[in-house]
Amino acid sequence: MKKIFSTSAAVACLLVSCGDSKMTNSYAEEDKAEEDSAEAFIGDTIHLFDEDVPPVAADMLFSDFFFNFIDDPKFQAQRVVMPLPIRDGDEVSYLNKGQWKSMNHFLENDYYYVIFEREEDLELQKDTSLTHVAIEWYNLAESEVDKCNFDRSHGRWMLHDIVRKRIQDTPNANFLDFYTRFVTDSVFQRESITQPIKLVLIPDDGESEPEERYVDADEWMEMKEDFPLESKMLVNMNYGQTCISQNRKTLMLEGISNGMLTTFRFAKDGEQWRLTEIEY
Repeated sequence: MKKIFSTSAAVACLLVSCGDSKMTNSYAEEDKAEEDSAEAFIGDTIHLFDEDVPPVAADMLFSDFFFNFIDDPKFQAQRVVMPLPIRDGDEVSYLNKGQWKSMNHFLENDYYYVIFEREEDLELQKDTSLTHVAIEWYNLAESEVDKCNFDRSHGRWMLHDIVRKRIQDTPNANFLDFYTRFVTDSVFQRESITQPIKLVLIPDDGESEPEERYVDADEWMEMKEDFPLESKMLVNMNYGQTCISQNRKTLMLEGISNGMLTTFRFAKDGEQWRLTEIEY
């Protein structure tokens, strides 16, 4: 826009030097009208990008909202109820804006997990009628979980409160107790995979048939670094999926805007959980 203004000004100056005052006034009026129109357009554009919320579509699917929430600190600040209630048993405390910034994990992670039991529960991610989703931050070392409760009302997702619990008081306690040891104890991990373990490679084109191969414990121990399994803070996206079985769990790792997608399938063999299959 600056080039347009400078060019118009140059034309006006040229006409003045020729001594045609009528034509000069005519161009000056057009130039003023053009500037007013441009300023109005710029003002509208600035207003558009300074909207308090992204387009309505960003609130339809929770995953779309969540990506905006973790990517844009300004937007995030607008979608957290302040002061934010923190419920720990019968005790309730409140976080103000400054305190929220100091404990905010949402701007740090580039992937999350979904713990589920039934494949059909994955369809919940595409359900635009959901009004409640929880992001569960499992601190594996401390055996604690912060459950961040998001609710949608009047078409807007908001973080309404955080509920703190011991992992042992959650539906996934038995599995997470196993998982914590699995990712921190290499000897236990070797004992807790099927022999051999099945790997399923999903082609990027989405059309070719998946490739299957099997690896033994030694191969797995060499290649496991290529299959990230969080050992400190496991972030679970809880859409309301079924959580009643103590014999089968699937842990899906999904990247945020980076295309990462890896699925770990676990099954209980008697009293022993085992990693049975990896799909990537």
